[in-house]
Amino acid sequence: MKKLEEVYKRLQESKKRRRDISKMYKDELSQSARYQEIVDEMAKLREEKKSIENEIKSSSRDYKELDDIKIDIQTDQELLSDIALSMYVEKEQIEIIDEYENKWYPMFKVTFKKE
Repeated sequence: MKKLEEVYKRLQESKKRRRDISKMYKDELSQSARYQEIVDEMAKLREEKKSIENEIKSSSRDYKELDDIKIDIQTDQELLSDIALSMYVEKEQIEIIDEYENKWYPMFKVTFKKE
């Protein structure tokens, strides 16, 4: 258990150092007049791009279907994960073979959350 806490502490220190360096970098960038001009120009272009996209979306019937498909994909991915986890708990073999005969195996990830 000690080793887990040592690695966690080292990870937190590295993240803090990364934040500090990023903050210094952003401060230096904010002092550059040319950089600020480019950032402002990019913001204007982003707004123009977004308005063109919204115009196209509102005139397209397929866009509504795209939203529905996106939700279906998310739901199926969650279902796939739930089934794979259930199979893992029951000690069953977990693999998917696609149409090209490629074998896919699950990859589990552990994350920590503060109480």
